[in-house]
Amino acid sequence: MRNTLHLFLMLYLFSCQSSTPKREESVNENIRLNQIGYHPKSNKQFILTDTAATQFQLINNQQETVYTGRIMSNGTWAPSGEAVYMGDFSSFEVSGSYQIIVNEGASYPFEIKASLYQEAWHASIKSYYFQRASLPIEKEFDSLFHRAAGHPDIQCFYHPSSGKTSGFLASPGGWYDAGDYGKYVVNGALSTGQMLLLCTLYPQAVADQALHIPESGNGISDLLDELKYELDWLLTMQDEDGGVFHKLTAKNFSGFVSPEAYDLDRYVIGKGTAASLDFAAVLAQAARLLAPTHEFWSQKALEAAEKAWKWAQFNPQVAFSNPDDVKTGEYGDAQFADDFYWAAAELYLATQETMYLNYLQSNKETYQHQLTNSWKFFTRNVGFASLLIHQELIDPKLYKTLKNEHLLLCDSLLEAINHHPYRIALNTFEWGSNSDVLNQALLLCLAHQLTADEKYLMGAEQIIDYIFGKKGAEYLAKDKEVPFLGSLPLEQSVREAADFGRPAALQEGTALTTAFAEITRKLVSQVLLRNKNLPPTKAVEITNLVGCEAIKN
Repeated sequence: MRNTLHLFLMLYLFSCQSSTPKREESVNENIRLNQIGYHPKSNKQFILTDTAATQFQLINNQQETVYTGRIMSNGTWAPSGEAVYMGDFSSFEVSGSYQIIVNEGASYPFEIKASLYQEAWHASIKSYYFQRASLPIEKEFDSLFHRAAGHPDIQCFYHPSSGKTSGFLASPGGWYDAGDYGKYVVNGALSTGQMLLLCTLYPQAVADQALHIPESGNGISDLLDELKYELDWLLTMQDEDGGVFHKLTAKNFSGFVSPEAYDLDRYVIGKGTAASLDFAAVLAQAARLLAPTHEFWSQKALEAAEKAWKWAQFNPQVAFSNPDDVKTGEYGDAQFADDFYWAAAELYLATQETMYLNYLQSNKETYQHQLTNSWKFFTRNVGFASLLIHQELIDPKLYKTLKNEHLLLCDSLLEAINHHPYRIALNTFEWGSNSDVLNQALLLCLAHQLTADEKYLMGAEQIIDYIFGKKGAEYLAKDKEVPFLGSLPLEQSVREAADFGRPAALQEGTALTTAFAEITRKLVSQVLLRNKNLPPTKAVEITNLVGCEAIKN
């Protein structure tokens, strides 16, 4: 039986380039597969679109055909309007470098090998190191993305929405957000919580010295070291009364500047129920997991978590929304039952106190995976998962109920996958849709962990194939009926070119330069077409900046 570890490792990854040699003829973009490759024992499928064909060949580096298979119709996918076909070569298990050939057209090259995702996994986790605030990225630890420190955050103003009107907060450390220099409690807590689940199941998923970060060599998993950098920052965001501030940002987004060039005042903004509960959940979770190596820290973390829980009990409906003078990411939430559930679950596992178990038993949460805004809606699922992987610590009746509901949810995901032309369980593409589909894979991996049933692992593998090569962004464009202009290889750090001091499009001899040039050409073409065929655009006001970047000149 295959182990689920390599699937869990993939759930946090983006895309990367394959180093396998290419066939001389150009790649046929209609052949869509996992561009990294496949484990020898895994399910191996590819998608073919809008192409009449009945068979395919698998060729090796010597251009020899090593496998021939049939191409079957998968129907039409409504969001893209494509006729979709599928080829399957799961029975081929020989390690090596390969391409799929259909009608003389070649796929992207890929590999079949056992340790397939190790490099991509380590690179994805080390990306958090590059997101560190208040710390220089030394050349010793990365020769490409080294930079000076930015945002010391040792004297941050209190915004009136924090409940304070004077003084300063020292809040150094933590990670920058996905595309700006803000630090946000709710999404930082969820990201950390999901990776703590991984550390619980597979403590050596990232060994000490695997990532080459400053803490490497201390005898502790590099992943735990990285997560603690964020957790230490989260601890600074708790007010004296136990409540937790919502975010630390400027009033507006900065321009595309490197961290050390940032010159906006930083503010502690808001204090609310969601931030306090998510803080309580992840600190309780971390206190349990880090106790063997950080005993004193874990005691303080658990005390902070319990204090935040008590504040939330007395303040159960304090929703955050951006004040009028703040335009950075809002990450608002007005429904807190799922946050209470996650916090109660982690606090019960950490303390075994009956009041938290009583809360869980008296406040049943709907066992579902609610799409979009995972930082808001996936909290309940992390709570469910923590309870399920600690069967020995929870009531047997509760465990049985949660397990049955989890498997029912995962069976519905498998049914959706099996009826989907692209073999995923998603037909709606909104902001963060890759997070949605990866969270579905995480749920399926957990089902495999609970049952050892290979069908769940196969479903997760099909989702991973989509992430590594089946063009989700292009389908988002088609779903929204807007032109798809192109794709960019992920070869830059946060703020793309800021660390280099000039736009990526102006750098020389890179894949990004070529990609930007092609996208620019298509963009100009679309602008000219729009100006010719459509009426003038009406002035609009952007009122919701969640997940967006506002640039002020």
